[in-house]
Amino acid sequence: MLRPFVALVIALVVLAPAVACAVSASTQSGSTAPGGANGGGGAGKPAQAGPGAPGADPSANPGGVAAGNGGLSAGPQACAAALAESSTSLFGGRVLIRLPKGVELVQQNPFYAQAAGAPQATNCGAPVRYSAVGFFEWPVGPSLTQVRDQLLELRGIALEGVTWSEEGTRGRHYTGAYTVAQDPNTQAPAVRGWLVLRDAPNDKFGYSAMFETDEGSWDGLRAVFQDAGRHLLVKPRAIQSADQVASPPTKEEPPPEPAKKKKKKKAVAG
Repeated sequence: MLRPFVALVIALVVLAPAVACAVSASTQSGSTAPGGANGGGGAGKPAQAGPGAPGADPSANPGGVAAGNGGLSAGPQACAAALAESSTSLFGGRVLIRLPKGVELVQQNPFYAQAAGAPQATNCGAPVRYSAVGFFEWPVGPSLTQVRDQLLELRGIALEGVTWSEEGTRGRHYTGAYTVAQDPNTQAPAVRGWLVLRDAPNDKFGYSAMFETDEGSWDGLRAVFQDAGRHLLVKPRAIQSADQVASPPTKEEPPPEPAKKKKKKKAVAG
């Protein structure tokens, strides 16, 4: 059986061309870009508050959505994108995440889940162009940023056009926002995204979440992407093991031997 990381690479390499085509097609229509999540379980540098976050000025982005979002609109009232009320369970309960309301993931294989469709509208109407959650075995040697870059390349994004910001690291926990520059050949608009990369105690695997939207919708979705990242939780290994290990068989006692009949003594004639 292939190791999870090797299998993830193969799966994403297969998916990358299709994903890249989908990105290109959606950008040509005038709407594509990334958004993201923050620090898996509170790890990494806290994200800065953005429009829609507690204490932010709602006038910075009335309606929570800017113009040019592909026809998806939040209406005239101020609206803050929100997380779903409950967590989504993935990979047999191994990973839990509270996704932006309106976003649904479908497992492509035992270690990679992708958006059920694109775009998906949040509760405010802003489009989420791409979202995914997965896990893989940590490779030996590469740095945290190299692993980060490899995930983006497997997504189908060329590193030459990527700019990173709002980066935070702690151990093997990483959060960061990325901007994919406008394609001069196709004039596809810029993409904005948020990436979360983290590990778990006593675990050899890395866990990631990615969210993307278009440039015009980034300000309205940035905070909810970061919140989703904070709610990327990995089930403790001890609990996983307990779920997977069957109870030891009970020792069967041998059946009791049948009682021996006592022989009657014959009376002796006097």
